[in-house]
Amino acid sequence: MTKSLLSVLAEWPGRWRHPGLADALSGGRTGTLDEAAAHLLAGLADPLTTTESVEKLLEKGHFELVDEFLAECAADGPALQDTDPVDAARIRDALAAARFAARAEAERDLALLGERAIRAGLGPASPPGFLDEVNLSTSRAHQLLDRERETRIVPAERSLRKRLERRLAELPDDRVDRKAVEDCLSAGEFPAARLLLESTHSEQENGGPAAVPRPPLWDPALGSRLDEILPHYAEGSRTDQRLRRFIDVDEAGNKMVRALKDLAARPEPTTAGAFASALGHLLGEDVRFPVTAEDGGFRTAFVGLNDARLPRTALHRDTGVLLWIADEYTPPPDDLLRPLVWFRTTGQQREPTGRPDGVAVLTATDLLRLLAQPAPGTTAGPATRRVNLLRLLIPQLGIEGISDPNTGIALGRGVPPREGLAWLLDLLAVSAEAVVMDTLYYETGAHPVILPRLLGDLLSRLSSPRTLTLTALAAVRNRRTRDDLRAVLTAPLRLNEGAVLGMAYALHQHIPFRAADLAADMTFFDVPAEFAAETVRLLDVEAALAQLASHGLLSANGATWATLRSGLGRLLAEEAEELAGGSLRAMLERVEQADAHARVALTDQAMTVIGHRNDNRVASILDDLSRLEGSLPPEARGVLDRIRDRASQFRGEHYQDAVAGFLRPAERGDLVQTVQEVTTAVQHEYGVQIDVWPPVLEPLHVHAVKAYVKIAVENLLVNAAQALDTVDDDEERRIVVRLWTADRGPDDGEPAPWCTVDVEDSGPGLSEEERAALRVGRTFSRNGSGGSGLALARKLVRECRGTIEILEGSPLGGAHLRVWLPRV
Repeated sequence: MTKSLLSVLAEWPGRWRHPGLADALSGGRTGTLDEAAAHLLAGLADPLTTTESVEKLLEKGHFELVDEFLAECAADGPALQDTDPVDAARIRDALAAARFAARAEAERDLALLGERAIRAGLGPASPPGFLDEVNLSTSRAHQLLDRERETRIVPAERSLRKRLERRLAELPDDRVDRKAVEDCLSAGEFPAARLLLESTHSEQENGGPAAVPRPPLWDPALGSRLDEILPHYAEGSRTDQRLRRFIDVDEAGNKMVRALKDLAARPEPTTAGAFASALGHLLGEDVRFPVTAEDGGFRTAFVGLNDARLPRTALHRDTGVLLWIADEYTPPPDDLLRPLVWFRTTGQQREPTGRPDGVAVLTATDLLRLLAQPAPGTTAGPATRRVNLLRLLIPQLGIEGISDPNTGIALGRGVPPREGLAWLLDLLAVSAEAVVMDTLYYETGAHPVILPRLLGDLLSRLSSPRTLTLTALAAVRNRRTRDDLRAVLTAPLRLNEGAVLGMAYALHQHIPFRAADLAADMTFFDVPAEFAAETVRLLDVEAALAQLASHGLLSANGATWATLRSGLGRLLAEEAEELAGGSLRAMLERVEQADAHARVALTDQAMTVIGHRNDNRVASILDDLSRLEGSLPPEARGVLDRIRDRASQFRGEHYQDAVAGFLRPAERGDLVQTVQEVTTAVQHEYGVQIDVWPPVLEPLHVHAVKAYVKIAVENLLVNAAQALDTVDDDEERRIVVRLWTADRGPDDGEPAPWCTVDVEDSGPGLSEEERAALRVGRTFSRNGSGGSGLALARKLVRECRGTIEILEGSPLGGAHLRVWLPRV
């Protein structure tokens, strides 16, 4: 009784007003009567219309149930009792939109899980049928992801973490990066942890950004305009004790204060130059640059921003960074080289009239903060001021403004790469946990091109406060980003460099190799033996390896080379086989093209010589025929005309036209027209009747070298015409050509559109031995050349991606051959 009642409920139209009941009875499930009653009572306590109930099912991702409901609506079933057709249409649209959004979210979740699998040392395989389950139910899709996570990824992470923890336990207790390894393991960043563990040296703390104290915030009691500020610096001025930190300055500071006073009192080239000189002296430089007055301001330059600890930036130009000195309402002219620094002689705010792109603004209050006495226990000097000045300027320029287009950001010129990355983030005013910096270092290998590209993408997504987290990093860990970065690396490479790089990562990842190994690796990429030597020469492996190492894509160790062990190495390995194959194919095409051009040039020279010689011979034959014409009986005149016509076909122009036809590339052409041209020529030359069936055909287009098709069909027709010469005069002499289309290729081959040309004759036909010989490409003794025409025809048709089939026989009594060509 219970089972039958649950079956009735499963078919009851009213179940759609109770979303819990509809869900419980879906997919053939029955549950218990108590569960069904509970769902009914819940529905009675909170009554819903059918439309509202179905919308709840849709919100919970029960797409298969909504499909079932819409199917009943389409059948005008009882589900429509309180559902307006307009509501059903709206639900249908909402279902499509929900499925689309669910699929996009599921693909993102799957991609994140795949990245996690890769970090655990697994392949990014997806659960079978995962995306199909998304179309049915989001809960089922989540179950598949949870199963994938719990049964495959989490055990692999647990095992890998234990192995790395054992290696960590073997390190000396005073290893300074022990905490960094532990943080990476806790965050699941196993590749970054392994890179730290495998480091050949333990990076000692050099202080880094934390060793350079930041200047104090400006005290408003000092004012905001120079006429308010500078009197505090006058000798003997009475100043609040708490402001002494700003007022008591060293010699370089006094020089700067005097220059500011002169510049504020008399803005002219002389005072602007003195100010620029004082600024350089403040940074440890005594270089004076010319000053040019233009457009209401002063243009000059200053040096001193370079520091061996810091990443190389465009502000480090050897000629000095361009300095524009003007008030807050006189921006630098557009034609000045960017990036540049705009010192504003008035005002404290940085954005009164906006800041042009590639311009960093420096105000008087910013500058005077650098002169303040350091905190107790810390030291100050030109090096500290350089860092703090760059801390002011670089965040205004952004990642694009500090990246040199040729060398990118150069890290680790005086410090280890990880510390260099810490400096870079500090200068960009971006805070990041140590594990994020270690992971960034692993992912990019601190590559001068990849690191700024990835950081540019990351920073464009950050909002204030500018804190870089693993969550932010996860947003750029996807296939599209990897494809973009890989393209940036490989696009500038020459073909030989791409081939060498691809072979190295496809066949020698993590294994040292020598240059000779890569020359031998071409056999794995189907390079024909006849081109191997020339391809090796074009590869120029030694030069390519050196160039790739200079690009930071391989590492060198004496006579051996190695792929990168960072995330950059994994990035290159993902498409290495395709890169190697594509580059080698392109190189092979160049070899073949060079070979073809050489053959064309030699052929053209040979045909010129042969054509000239044959023209002379044909002219002599035609002269002899003309002398014979008067002595022949009238009935022989027709034979003489045919001989004269045939002799004319040996002129040099015919040879040259034939060779030109052979050298033309494959192109779209009408097979019917080509066959008709050939049949007309053979009929005229051999005096035989050739019927083409059907007599009227629509165009049949094939993509082939027209000359190949014409010669192949002509050879088959000539063979048929020669076979008719052996037939008695009283027997019928016929050649029939039939053109057809087919949906499948020869021998039930690939299901694609094909064209066929059947050639049949009423000759003696072929014996079984002759057919067997022809099928394997052999000739037989018939007038000394039996089968040679067919062999050439078969070769030409194969070049057009077709084949020639030798059939058992023709109803006409003779041979039957079929040409197969792919139809466009």
